[in-house]
Amino acid sequence: MNPSDAIAHVRGRSPFVDDLPEPPGTLHAAVFASPVAHGVIRRLELAVARSAPGVAAVFTADDIAGENQVGVMIADEPLLAEGQVHYVGQPMVVVVADTPQRARRALAQIVAVIDKRPAIFDPRVAAAHGDLIGEPRTLTLGDVTAAWPRCTTIVQGRVDSGGQEHLYLETQAALAVPDALGNLHIVAGTQSPSTVQRTTARVLDCPMHRITVEVQRVGGAFGGKEDQATPWAVLAALAACRLKRPVKLVLDRHGDMGMTGKRHPYTSDFRLGLDAKGRFLAFEATYYQNAGAAADLSPAVLERSLFHATNSYAIPNVKVTGLSCRTHLPPFTAFRGFGAPQAMFVIEAAIATAAETLKVPAWTAAEKPAAAGR
Repeated sequence: MNPSDAIAHVRGRSPFVDDLPEPPGTLHAAVFASPVAHGVIRRLELAVARSAPGVAAVFTADDIAGENQVGVMIADEPLLAEGQVHYVGQPMVVVVADTPQRARRALAQIVAVIDKRPAIFDPRVAAAHGDLIGEPRTLTLGDVTAAWPRCTTIVQGRVDSGGQEHLYLETQAALAVPDALGNLHIVAGTQSPSTVQRTTARVLDCPMHRITVEVQRVGGAFGGKEDQATPWAVLAALAACRLKRPVKLVLDRHGDMGMTGKRHPYTSDFRLGLDAKGRFLAFEATYYQNAGAAADLSPAVLERSLFHATNSYAIPNVKVTGLSCRTHLPPFTAFRGFGAPQAMFVIEAAIATAAETLKVPAWTAAEKPAAAGR
């Protein structure tokens, strides 16, 4: 972070998207989110919301000219729900009105008739059902199968790590301003302006050069706006393009925390083997990553977990497997460390278990040189 930004932040002087002067005629968008975790959409009753005071328009997936898709690594995440909903908080409808208050009040007039379906929240259950994003990934070093008989101490167990909210200072926000020539200027709180530009072009079915993305600053989102700032900017752009007027979308804190993904929760199994001198000889782990309802950046986060599986320790025989499990929660996303903390927690838990078994301080086991040979 720029030192001048830090000073402005702590003094409350930093301008964010919602602080910028609004162009004349600016409208305000609010998002109606799914109230259920999994279900089939039977109908949306929108007439009362459309006629509510100050409402300029109500948009659904049917109003998207291009592709209803904001997935980056895998095209599995619709901008607005279509046919089914897959998590509480999934965007379904966008209401645009002359004030933020009127837009939010109109949301209460929307009725979504949804046939509920069973929902899965546990990644182990998702894995058992085959609900995976991509194939399981395995990295190996040496030969763990041959190493286990040479271990004099073997410990195993399970460890879980939960999600974590980014709690960036500025909630997800964007301002989209069209001009008379068909160009669109988007001011967004994003860490990935090129992704916003590319995805907006895909959804609006227009050339990328027609879209300019401006960012006040890049930093301070801890990964929470690397991918997940994109949908909100695209929704503002969709409304601005259709209405030919500036549109601003700013989530309140409650809505932001409810509709966006966090650090990935993991549940993991480990097995650690040591030789007679207490040196690490073999390590094996399986990581069940809770990816949420869409891929987002989960495959890349899982790869980083595998790369950091042994933390800073030299272990000659390793086998680690990662499964990215699809559940009915908001898509989890990048967070500082990007999958490494989850894996490091597992190996540290394994070392702590071994130290308890051997009745020695954990640091004495961790400081020993690796066992020679494989």
